[in-house]
Amino acid sequence: MSRRGGTPGDARRRMVEEQIAGRGLRDEAVLSALRAVPRHSFVPAGMEGEAYLDGPLPIGFGQTISQPYMVALMTALLGVDARSRVLEVGAGSGYQTAVLAELVAEVWAVERVAELAEAARRRLRELGYDNVHLAVGDGTLGWEEHAPYDGILVAAAAEDVPAALLDQLVDGGRLVIPLGVPHRDQVLTVYRRRREGFDVERHTPCRFVPLVSGGVEGAEDVAENEMSGLGAAGASAGAADATEGGACIKAVKMRLSGRVQGVYYRASTQREARRLGVAGYAKNLRDGSVEVWAQGDAAAVDALVAWCRGGPPRAEVARLEAEDVQPDAGMDTFEVR
Repeated sequence: MSRRGGTPGDARRRMVEEQIAGRGLRDEAVLSALRAVPRHSFVPAGMEGEAYLDGPLPIGFGQTISQPYMVALMTALLGVDARSRVLEVGAGSGYQTAVLAELVAEVWAVERVAELAEAARRRLRELGYDNVHLAVGDGTLGWEEHAPYDGILVAAAAEDVPAALLDQLVDGGRLVIPLGVPHRDQVLTVYRRRREGFDVERHTPCRFVPLVSGGVEGAEDVAENEMSGLGAAGASAGAADATEGGACIKAVKMRLSGRVQGVYYRASTQREARRLGVAGYAKNLRDGSVEVWAQGDAAAVDALVAWCRGGPPRAEVARLEAEDVQPDAGMDTFEVR
């Protein structure tokens, strides 16, 4: 199951030890939840062997399953316990939902893409998570019918926090959300509700798919009771730069500085890009930086950008600058230049 061999359980334990505890996250309840949830059950067929690697993975529809460390960090920042009631915005494949379900009394989760929601609901049911309620709808509106919540976790980025979500927090409750410009650098931000307002803590640089509102994507026959209290929109990826054969096409040009030359950065990026199905190139620049062009499915490109922030083991990325560009129709593979 793991590239490094062994059972999925072995890979999961290594993931927690090396990627999460190894980076200083010591919340034992969160670590136990990550050890308990089989991440390989929440990735697309054929990608189970990648499930415990240190990075996000595309799950279709312009969405990703978040990097394990980011899942753990957001969960820890939420500060919830076994008595808590939590709202999750942007359920995706259901992995973050399952981690929350290991920790709290009830999870109310919203997903915009009907196909993803149905697949997540089926996985969670098969794994025995009976404290999860999952609906298709507009995550920017929250789920008012069951508010207030002790914690709200938003797994997509916005420039500002939707007011409806802040309104649905209990006094003392926390909301964790990536804030920033879509497809560019964002900051994981924590809001804590007080009687007189909110305490705000800017925490960690990150990069998530954007939080959008619009029509529900996917199946038309969503059960009426699953839409209770929700609008016809959601939390998912925003519009892509172009469309080809039903796939969302996105192109990003990056410049990376730090210790990025002489450490196999280009070759490693090529290998990761080809694994994700991303076209483009990586080349060294005279000033010691590396330029990377990446284009393909929006979720796959976002996954490569997230990987580039760390790069191969010997690299030390001090800065990543990225800009959206027009896709190059003549680029169909990933090259080292």
